[in-house]
Amino acid sequence: MYKTLSIGEVLWDIFPDYKKPGGSPANVAYHLHCLGADSLLLSRVGDDNKGSELLRFLKNKEIDIRYIQQDRVHPTGIVTVAFAEGEPTYTIQKPSAWDYISLTDSLKMEIDSLDAICFASLSQRNNVSRNTIQKVLAAVPDTCLKVFDLNLRPPFIDKELILNLIKKSDIIKINEHEYKTLADWYGSKKFAKEIVENNPTKTVLLTEGKNGSSMFISEGFFHEDALPVTENGDFVGVGDAFLACFTYLKLKDTPAPKILALSNQYAAFVASQKGGMPEISNSILEQIQ
Repeated sequence: MYKTLSIGEVLWDIFPDYKKPGGSPANVAYHLHCLGADSLLLSRVGDDNKGSELLRFLKNKEIDIRYIQQDRVHPTGIVTVAFAEGEPTYTIQKPSAWDYISLTDSLKMEIDSLDAICFASLSQRNNVSRNTIQKVLAAVPDTCLKVFDLNLRPPFIDKELILNLIKKSDIIKINEHEYKTLADWYGSKKFAKEIVENNPTKTVLLTEGKNGSSMFISEGFFHEDALPVTENGDFVGVGDAFLACFTYLKLKDTPAPKILALSNQYAAFVASQKGGMPEISNSILEQIQ
């Protein structure tokens, strides 16, 4: 069984008429668990009712919560979700408990055995959590797959940090809006192709919503069209599901084009559900395996 660590926010996504547990790293950790990984989550919640409710939810989902810390000073994170033309927009509370994630001695003992580490840019908006993530990244084995989810959430955008994280990562996942920003930063619309040409071990993943998903690797460019989804879903956490599935299959040495197709399929199922951590049907899991 592959051991993975996701670091960053676990929080409540507050929708107009309901709430769901979320946070990009937490979503990734959940889906890695569903797919069969020994999935660890390093995060922090407030010592409050919302935090206790999150911990109960994760425990009921059989997620390992040993490394989710409780904060007596800062509240459990919440994100208010609104929709524009079907696409979610986010208002993110600050400060939140997940801004203050610390590195514990017990977690340090896990680092040498990690097969993959998954992290994001938003999680590092505060120096405390940023320093923790940077320390873990520096300590993982060379064989550990470093998976970076770029999630640009204004005003929490640090160009220097993000470009540095791209250099450190094996897999970089971006969406179509973030692609445009990075193209400006790199001064080239072909930056993804150039990244993998200059670093043959890297993979750049592009999620394109209704247009499917794409992959840039040293062997070339691959694309998968979006699959039909039901209208019951809310599209929140779909990119996280895609990235978790891609990471899991990458650890299994699945051929690159097949990884993309299966990850696209898994994401389509999640797009048909509500929230970032829906129940995953056995039929979907059997197809992925």
